[in-house]
Amino acid sequence: MEGNPHFHKIERKEELPLVRTLADQVWPDTFRPILPPPQIPYMMEMMYSLPVMEKEFDEGVSYYILFIHDKPAGYLQLSPYHPEGTAKLHKIYLLQEHQGKGYGSFLIQFGLDTLRKEGFQRAILNVNKHNDKAIRSYFRNGFTIAETVKNDIGNGFFMDDFVMEHPL
Repeated sequence: MEGNPHFHKIERKEELPLVRTLADQVWPDTFRPILPPPQIPYMMEMMYSLPVMEKEFDEGVSYYILFIHDKPAGYLQLSPYHPEGTAKLHKIYLLQEHQGKGYGSFLIQFGLDTLRKEGFQRAILNVNKHNDKAIRSYFRNGFTIAETVKNDIGNGFFMDDFVMEHPL
């Protein structure tokens, strides 16, 4: 992998807008082929508004930014989950120009290694059932499908996901 990829853990709330800036670039491109157009801005506000991210930060959610060539290129969110010993990988995203070059696996493996070092025994994540590219990547990185879920997120929208898991 080129570009000296490295991670920066967000330590202060003032850094959270960088996550939103990256999400504004990667999220609509990822989900435009999968979700109805009105659902994208709805979910962006539901997940990436500054008050939501600040609340998650206060609750112990960790945010990491991937830098490639010293420029922000992707992000990852980690948090404890249930049952005890389980953690959740949230929001694993990479700018389109860096996809297909091994950086996605680099992001995933960093998340798994971080959780392993923190003493978790199992990692889970949710992925849209129609996000084939991400699903293939998760399979390549050792995840298996644990269950399917369909969650009502309001406003007539649903998240129709696979829950995938990886033993640590």
